[in-house]
Amino acid sequence: MRSFVTQPVRRLVMMTLATLVAVTTAAAEQQQQTPPPAQPAAPAAPAAPDPMKFTSGTAMILNEIKPGKGGDFEAVWGEIKAGLAASAKPELQQQAASFKIFKVGLELPPGTNDVYVFHIEPVPALTFDPVKILYESGAFERAKADELYAKLKDSYARITPWPLVSVGR
Repeated sequence: MRSFVTQPVRRLVMMTLATLVAVTTAAAEQQQQTPPPAQPAAPAAPAAPDPMKFTSGTAMILNEIKPGKGGDFEAVWGEIKAGLAASAKPELQQQAASFKIFKVGLELPPGTNDVYVFHIEPVPALTFDPVKILYESGAFERAKADELYAKLKDSYARITPWPLVSVGR
């Protein structure tokens, strides 16, 4: 029995099917490559408050320093305090004058972190975050800030800010 579809018709059907498959595949690929419509940008989250910038009149910062790193900590903070005091900015000079550094004067068990306390009074409207002081205050050139930060970051075990509130006379 002879086929009703001739060779030219068969070719036309095959080419039409091939074209249909190619167009469908190209459309699917383009759809995958096309990014979805832009979503409206979510409003930026407000910056978290700086825990090292105090609003009380008096504050303390507890610095726990790794064993054997107390010398680096003292040297770096000595240079930070001197750099703030030497600044041309009065607010940085005030910051340097506003805090005193104390070390717990007890014999601690071997391997225990050294404990240093910053007593800040009056509290200036500036941060005591050491990274921000080194890199954002303008008191230090970048190379000096990098040098001090390298020593300081390896000395800290923990830093805890304590804003103080008066509870009586």
